[in-house]
Amino acid sequence: MLLVKPQGGGHWYLPDGSPMHEVERADGKGTRPTNLRDARKHGLYPSVTNVLGVLAKPGLDAWKVEQGILAALTLPRRSGESDDDFAKRVVLDMSQQVRDAANLGSAIHRAIELYAQSGAIPENRKVRELFEPARQWFDAEVTQVHAVEAAVAHPEWGYAGRVDLVATLRSTGRPVVVDFKSQKTRTNKKGEFTPAYYEVWPLQLEAYRQALVAKEPRFSDADTASVVIGSTEPVPVVLKVWDPLEAPTRFRAFLAARRLWVFTKGYCPGHRDESSAD
Repeated sequence: MLLVKPQGGGHWYLPDGSPMHEVERADGKGTRPTNLRDARKHGLYPSVTNVLGVLAKPGLDAWKVEQGILAALTLPRRSGESDDDFAKRVVLDMSQQVRDAANLGSAIHRAIELYAQSGAIPENRKVRELFEPARQWFDAEVTQVHAVEAAVAHPEWGYAGRVDLVATLRSTGRPVVVDFKSQKTRTNKKGEFTPAYYEVWPLQLEAYRQALVAKEPRFSDADTASVVIGSTEPVPVVLKVWDPLEAPTRFRAFLAARRLWVFTKGYCPGHRDESSAD
């Protein structure tokens, strides 16, 4: 019995960066998620996240296992319930925790997007409270907004995605490709927010930056940065600017992941021959 089903195929994009996450059903009754077969048919590009899905993510996997353990410990057992039925309920509860965290993160991202575009404040009280430190950071740090939720695609390497924010920051004085991350609020003994940084974050950002530069060369000197927002209580956000000297190494690492993705999927989008990846 397979209790935990593998995740779907992720997001797909047209070569111009336009999303094509869904396609029409064959019977004409609505849409369904785009899959690899559709991608081959339409020449679609995978998202950066899709490509990096081939890499192990121990931190995220450990958190998901933790949610499963907590669900098993806290769910009351029903009278006469079989082990299989209880296990299914544990998985459902665990999956709900994961979905709730993802939905909250998406809501915070959306709040930042709207604020950057129009200055709007979220109506939902919980989202507004968690968003407030991000608003304060934005007002103090951002001196010029260049793009919000920009669609980017790399024509040579055949991947795409959306960049949260491209802005000039006061602390750097330079354009920065910014990716917002929401994370369970952990603090040290001084009460300071101490995010956990994951290996794929700088790879993801560098892939976005390279695709952005392919579209707009004026950002060739842009930095990359992660802005981490507490998702369980409002705390000052943390800005992590990634070392620009390591950018070439990070992009080579991303291309290595892309090569593995191409091998496992049997599909090579874009105009660059994989044999030239080195």
